[in-house]
Amino acid sequence: MAGRKITKEQERATAKLSKERLERIAKSRSHHIRTNARIVKYGAKSFVRNTWLSVAAIAIMAVTLIVLSATIIATHAMGTAINTIEQQVDMSIYVEQTATVAQIENIMVRMRQLETVVDVTSTTPDEANRDAIEKILSNDNTKTPEEKAVYRQNLLEAPNMLPWTLNVKLVNLNNTDELKNFVDNDESIKGLVDTRRKPSYESGRRDTIDRIANVMNRVEMIGLIAAGVFALIAILVVFNTIRMAIYNRKEEIYMMRLVGASRWFIVGPFVIEASLYGIIAAVIAGFVAYFGAFALRNNFGTTLDPTLELMQNYWYLAACALLVTGILIGVVSSLLATKKYLKQK
Repeated sequence: MAGRKITKEQERATAKLSKERLERIAKSRSHHIRTNARIVKYGAKSFVRNTWLSVAAIAIMAVTLIVLSATIIATHAMGTAINTIEQQVDMSIYVEQTATVAQIENIMVRMRQLETVVDVTSTTPDEANRDAIEKILSNDNTKTPEEKAVYRQNLLEAPNMLPWTLNVKLVNLNNTDELKNFVDNDESIKGLVDTRRKPSYESGRRDTIDRIANVMNRVEMIGLIAAGVFALIAILVVFNTIRMAIYNRKEEIYMMRLVGASRWFIVGPFVIEASLYGIIAAVIAGFVAYFGAFALRNNFGTTLDPTLELMQNYWYLAACALLVTGILIGVVSSLLATKKYLKQK
């Protein structure tokens, strides 16, 4: 009996030592490295094994990332177009022809002090008159050059009724309150404003800006909605792909659970597999977006130049954003699929 008792105690001691040793091994850095290496290996094998399912998942994820990239590129390009047009638009303030050069210069100095004003230039009545005459003659195709010369001379000799024009560039064309308050109340300009002509924007360009802004908002909204829809489809496709992979390996997973495999050791290969979908899809989307944008340059002229320059200078940030988005879609999909399966089991 004593011998048996000693043997049982020895067995317990040996089992305890073995358990402690296993725990030390499990906590060691080399064990974690080997485990993660196996997880990556199993995930890559599963990716190759499910070729057609992998192709379908990659395709839908690539479409999602391409739509998202196209939306961002189009929005930035149209925003650049709006800024370019806004730089060419100014507000015209008309001042009586009787104002002196000193009075005009004083008004301009005070206007430049306004926070919402970028710059102010002036057009004299004579300059405005000559510009108006040249515009009239350029639109008149009924007269010969000799007749136009005589007509120009007659118009120049006629009394000039045009006022001074102050061309004001604003920081934001939609914020004119400060300038209007200046025109209505500042002592330097009070009584000198030409009441026959109200301050106005160049309406044609203002309309162009509004149209581009409306199109940009629609493109951004439609693009984000489309990207969201495709992202949802991509998640569903990857989710079902991972579910199929789990179903094909259910016996293997069952055995791993019996021998005490950790949750990460079971789930990890599927996360790696889905992440590979996202990485390959991001590479495809990156090439399509990059070369597609340069291919469209011939159709849009210099409008795309600032966007293309940005893409060239910060291509690594765009690549990282695509990779992170693609991997995120894959990881979320795989975690949802494995979580549901492990709950069921």
